Amino acid sequence: MGFKEAGKTTLAARIIELLSSRGYRVAALKHAHGGLTLGSTDSARLFKAGAVVALTVSGDAVERLERGGLALPDALSQLRSYDFLVVEGFKESFPGIRVAVVRSEEELQQLMHPLTVAAYTPTGGVSSASVPVFKPGEEEELVDLILERAFEPPAGLNCGFCRYGSCIALAAAIPRGEASIKDCVVLGSKVRVLVDGRPVELNPFVQDLFRRVVTAMVSSLKGVPEGARRVSIEIQE
Repeated sequence: MGFKEAGKTTLAARIIELLSSRGYRVAALKHAHGGLTLGSTDSARLFKAGAVVALTVSGDAVERLERGGLALPDALSQLRSYDFLVVEGFKESFPGIRVAVVRSEEELQQLMHPLTVAAYTPTGGVSSASVPVFKPGEEEELVDLILERAFEPPAGLNCGFCRYGSCIALAAAIPRGEASIKDCVVLGSKVRVLVDGRPVELNPFVQDLFRRVVTAMVSSLKGVPEGARRVSIEIQE
């Protein structure tokens, strides 16, 4: 996380490169505050022309542009199968460890948070801090710290059903040893909903609603064994 033009993307790319070189499967997520800036690729041209989805495929990569927004919880849900997710932006809402990319001690003070584990200063503008400070050329050491401190983030829904009241508060309790990801009642759900193959996170109230309604409907059908423990429903239109 950091302010505009601080060097966030450069550092994020280097962290992804180093994690990938160590054998981890890494996903990336970037928050575009002012909307996407589309370049001059063929996909972008087709998308600008009005395509709902513009998909360009090759033997080793896929580029996809799709209309419609995506909230942070939904993005996190879709990317949980990867070993690491490197996030740029979402500094107010991301419930995971943070590296502050700063040019001065004043910027660092503004970005300090219980989830901030390190600072990175491309300009060398930070001489002392309450967290480790890294400079260009020390990215390997920064990745070592990330590997030591990282944990799976809560769902990000801020459903309020766990004893911490919010995903940020739950996440901040994990490094202190006061909580674990198992305390996230959304991720621990026994009800799983997929829409077009994409998981949809449910708060406990909706989980219970789905469970009761579906169980009641299915149990009334002929041929359903009493006490069935697993039900899967697929709807196609």
